Amino acid sequence: MTRNIRSKNSPVFVFDTLNQLREHALTRGVRATFSWQREDSRLVRYANSAISLNTTEDVTRLYVTALEARRSVSTSAVIDPYDVPAMLRIVDRAIEMLPHASEIHYARTMPCLSEDTYTEANFDPELATIDGAEITAFVERATRGLETDDIMLSGNFSTGVCERAEMSTASPHINYWRGTDAGITLVLSSLKDKWEINAEQFVWRRADLDPESIYERLAWMREQYLTRPGVRLPLGAYSIVLGNAALSEYAFFLSYLSASGRMEKLGYSMLSTDDVGKQVLSPLCTMVEDPALLATFPVPVDSYGRHRERRAIFDRGVFTGFIREQSEADEYGEIPTGHDVTQLSLALLPGDRDVRTIQEFAALPRDRDILYIPYLHYVGLVNPSAGLITGTSRFGALFLKQDGSIELPYNVRLTLSLRDLFGKHLSWLSAYSEPYGSSSSYGARNPGTVLVPVLGGFEDVEIEISNESF
Repeated sequence: MTRNIRSKNSPVFVFDTLNQLREHALTRGVRATFSWQREDSRLVRYANSAISLNTTEDVTRLYVTALEARRSVSTSAVIDPYDVPAMLRIVDRAIEMLPHASEIHYARTMPCLSEDTYTEANFDPELATIDGAEITAFVERATRGLETDDIMLSGNFSTGVCERAEMSTASPHINYWRGTDAGITLVLSSLKDKWEINAEQFVWRRADLDPESIYERLAWMREQYLTRPGVRLPLGAYSIVLGNAALSEYAFFLSYLSASGRMEKLGYSMLSTDDVGKQVLSPLCTMVEDPALLATFPVPVDSYGRHRERRAIFDRGVFTGFIREQSEADEYGEIPTGHDVTQLSLALLPGDRDVRTIQEFAALPRDRDILYIPYLHYVGLVNPSAGLITGTSRFGALFLKQDGSIELPYNVRLTLSLRDLFGKHLSWLSAYSEPYGSSSSYGARNPGTVLVPVLGGFEDVEIEISNESF
C-alpha cells in the first residue's frame, strides 16, 4: 500500500494502520484512542529580495491515549508511517505508564464512532502538486517592478497537504480528514525610511491563487508610502477602519473569550451564563460557527462522531450560548455541543457596505478623518474576563484626511474591550469577506482561517500610544 499522502489510496492506508494499533490494544485489554497527523509541506521564504529558505517536510505524528476508570496517559511521537512495529511500541509505552497515572475526579468519555467518515472537500490535487518553480513564478508576478535598491522583498509562501485521522478501541470506525492549503505573505520594506507594507492570501485550492490582487495592493500601497508624508498622530479618539487581518485577530479573540465554555468555567470568559439570550454586541455583529464554510477548512464530524451543524455564537449581537467540548462536559456535567475539532469554522458575517479593497475605500469622498489599520502586531490579552486586548498597528496604516489627502501615520497602540469594539464602536462592515489564517511553519500543519469582512468601520476608538517614527 502506498505511503504517498496525495494518493487516492492514502485514506485506506491510514485506516489499515490505525486498525492494527486498535487490535493490538484490544488484545492487551486496554481502552485507547489513536490520532494520526501527516503533512507534506513546502516553504519558500524570502529575505532581502532573495530566497533565503526553500524546504520541504514529510512528517507523520502519532498520538496515543490509554484510559481506564479515572486514569489516562497520552504519548506521541514522530514516526515512519510504514513502521508498524515502532507504532505498536508507542501503544505499549502508553499502556505501561497507565497504572502510574494520577486519578482525576471524573470519568472521561471514550469516543465511539458509529460509522466511517472520510472528508476530502478541502483537498485539491492541483494545489497538492505545486512545485518550487511555480511558487517563485507566482511571487515574481505578484511583485514585478516593485523592488529597488532601497525597497526589499521578504515574506513566505507556505503550502502543503495535511491529513488527520482518529480511531478508538470502542469501535472499528475511522474519522478521516485530508486537505490542501496555501498561505502567502509578501512584505515590501524601505531600508532607508523603515516602513513596511504587505499583502496576504490564504486559499485551499489552486484556482483561488491570485497574484494580481496581491500586486495591485502592493503597488498602490507602495505609491502611497513613496509620495505621502509621515505623521505622528496625537492621542485621542478616531474613526477607524480595520483591514481583514486586524478584523480576524479581533474576531478570533471574540470567539475565544466569549464562546469557550472552558474559559467560562475557569472564570476567564468575558461573558457569563446570565448573558445568554441578551443583546451584548451591536446588531451589526453576527458570528457563526459553520462546518459548511470551505474557506475555513471545516471538520463536519467531530472526534466523537457527532455531525456538526451551523450555529450562531452571536445573532445580530445576541449571545446564543457557550460551545462545550466533551472533556468539559465530563468534568462539569454539561452537555457537549459537537465542537471537539482541531479548529472552529468561524465567520464574522459581512455587512452592507459596497467596498472590496482599501484602494476603493480611499477613493471615496469622506466627511471625516479616518485611520486605516490593516494589521495588528504584538497582540496580547490584558484582562481576559474583561475582553481587554492590546495591539499595535503595522504593515501599511494610512490616515485618510477629510480633504481627500492621505498621510502615513507612525504605528499606534490600541487597548480595547471587545465588548465595546463590537458593540458601541462598530459602525459598518464590508459586504465582501475573505479568509485570513495560517498554517504553522514550526509545529504540526493544521490549516485554519477565520472568514471576516475585508473592511470594517468603528467610531470613537481611542489610541493610547503613538510612535515618533516608523
